[in-house]
Amino acid sequence: MSKASSTFDQKLLTYKQPVSQYLSSIITKEKPQSLYEPMQYVLSGGGKQLRPVLMLLTANAFGGAVERMIPAAGAIEILHNFTLVHDDIMDNDATRRGRPTVHHKWGIDVALLAGDGLVALAYESLARTQTDRLIDVHRMFTECILELCEGQALDKEFEVSEDVSMEAYLEMIRKKTGRLLGLCTEMGCALSGGSKTDMVALRGFGESLGIAFQIQDDLLDITSEEKVLGKDFGSDIKRKKKTFLLIHALEHGTEAQRAEIRKEMQSEQISRDGIYRIRQHFEEIGSIQCALTTVQEYIDTAEAHLDSLHRDISTGDLKNFLRYILKRKF
Repeated sequence: MSKASSTFDQKLLTYKQPVSQYLSSIITKEKPQSLYEPMQYVLSGGGKQLRPVLMLLTANAFGGAVERMIPAAGAIEILHNFTLVHDDIMDNDATRRGRPTVHHKWGIDVALLAGDGLVALAYESLARTQTDRLIDVHRMFTECILELCEGQALDKEFEVSEDVSMEAYLEMIRKKTGRLLGLCTEMGCALSGGSKTDMVALRGFGESLGIAFQIQDDLLDITSEEKVLGKDFGSDIKRKKKTFLLIHALEHGTEAQRAEIRKEMQSEQISRDGIYRIRQHFEEIGSIQCALTTVQEYIDTAEAHLDSLHRDISTGDLKNFLRYILKRKF
């Protein structure tokens, strides 16, 4: 590890620690236990907390008082965790961050309620933020939640659709993943007094980063082992989800390759061997390499958004964050 990389890792930890401390103390109630115990379980699950850190890095780039923005950063992390709880129910995932998912541990009814409670808690945290732009930030937050739901709805629709284009897929992940990262950067800019032009550029930066992040997630789901991922290996294939890799393979494979992939995907339960066979097709067709190339293209687009800002804006940490995301393995 280079000295520069080590220094940036330490900076990320410096931003993450106050958010973690804040989240560990935000739930003060204990009863009803069936509500607050699973909510606390979710927030104590660790995680990389990349989203609140991204918001704080953006705020710092614009000279904002980062310590005053911890409630807003916490709100973003709580919102993200809400989406994970409900997504795990819809996808029937058994593990998250190396632990049982909420619905596997307590049941679907409790998990739904815990997710709802997390949304309310996110708004409560957002309201604690000291800013004269709270109404604007509240609007951004609400619009983001609706688009996240739109993205998840499209994702579920695509599972039963025979023909999903790459264009439709990219729009879906912009809503489902890119939109939340766009909220992080747009909010960080707004809370630090950035202009509307700056906010547009920063939202573009975050959304491009989010798209790259999701395509990379598609890759990691089938190229990393379960013990590294902290979730089911090949879970996207098992759930018959339309990913970048699958769509590319079905668009660019030979007739025989496409037929073999469809045959595997039509199995009632796709075995681990079936997942490996599908991965081999992805490698042969060039889908994995294309995904890697596309991730880099969106990273380049994100960086171009940063370069459009005024020269007096310090974007070094945000560019380091891009490189950090590009190198992640889980």
